[in-house]
Amino acid sequence: MKVLKYLLIPMLMISITDAQVITKDGKVVTTFTYDEALEMLKARDVQWEGKLEKADSLITSQKVVIKNGDNLINQLNDQVKLDSLLHIAKDSQIQLLKARDVANKKMVALVKPKWYENTYIWLVVGFILGKV
Repeated sequence: MKVLKYLLIPMLMISITDAQVITKDGKVVTTFTYDEALEMLKARDVQWEGKLEKADSLITSQKVVIKNGDNLINQLNDQVKLDSLLHIAKDSQIQLLKARDVANKKMVALVKPKWYENTYIWLVVGFILGKV
């Protein structure tokens, strides 16, 4: 804390004594004539006009960037909607294919020959009955 006090007091003293002064042609000027003040105001206005033109161009370019960003956001929202619809359609297609798979398994079970439809069994039965 003491170190801060010893540094802060000299810095404040230096800043008070080293104030800004206005110079013109290397001389310190304390007062200006009306023409000199008017000239300084015109120079300031010219600087501000250039700065305002730059600011206006930056504003228009930022408006274009914002508009492009909004368009991109709208396109992405449309793409999200399309993707969600596609996802729903794919889910329903998967469920339909699973149901079809179950139905095909049932059909295979129905088409598969039973034990009594085996021709070899009937052949053997025929020989046995023919001998009797």
